[in-house]
Amino acid sequence: LDAEHDSALQQFKKAQEFDSDGKFVKQCIDYTEILMKAFQLKAEGDCHFAKGELEKAKECYTEAFAVDPTLLQSKINRAACHLAMENAVFCIEDCDAVLGCLSYERNRKKLHHDMDNADGASILAAVLSPKPRTRRTWIVTLLCRRAAAKKFLRDSPGALDDLLDAESFIRSSDDIDKHMLAKDIAVLKEELRIA
Repeated sequence: LDAEHDSALQQFKKAQEFDSDGKFVKQCIDYTEILMKAFQLKAEGDCHFAKGELEKAKECYTEAFAVDPTLLQSKINRAACHLAMENAVFCIEDCDAVLGCLSYERNRKKLHHDMDNADGASILAAVLSPKPRTRRTWIVTLLCRRAAAKKFLRDSPGALDDLLDAESFIRSSDDIDKHMLAKDIAVLKEELRIA
C-alpha cells in the first residue's frame, strides 16, 4: 500500500504540469493522504479483528470511516464487529447504511450530477469506487450479515428475505459460496415451514 501511495503521489506531481492553477491536482493529493490514513486505520482494525479484539477493531473502523466516509470497507467490517459482539441492531444499521451507498441507480445519478461541479477528490473517489463484481460481493456479504443479525433478533422472515435477495445478486462467475447460502435458505424455509 505504501508503494502504491508513493507512486500515486509521483503521478500527481507530474500531472501538476498540466493543471493550470494546480488546484485540481492538489485536491487529488490531499484526498490520497486522507485515503491512506483511512486505509491504515482499517488495516489496524483488521489486525485487531483477527486477534479477537473486537472493541479495538470497531474503534479503528469507526475512525477510518470518520476520516474517509467513501471507504465503505471500514463500515462493512464494523458491521462484522457488531455481529460478532452480538450487537445485532448496530450491525443492521451499518449494513443498511452501506447497502444504501452501494445502490447502483443512486450512485450513478449522483455521479453524473456531481461530475459537472466535481473537485479532484470527488473524481478520484469515483474512480476508486468498487467494480461491479466487488460491489456484488459486498452486497451479498452485507445481506448475509444483516440476515444473521435479523436471525439473532428472531426475525426469521426478514433473515430469509435478505438471504433470498443475496442469492439473486450472485452470478455464476462470482467467488461466493452459493451452496452454503442455499443451505441457509433451506434451513430458514424449513423453520418457517415454507415450501
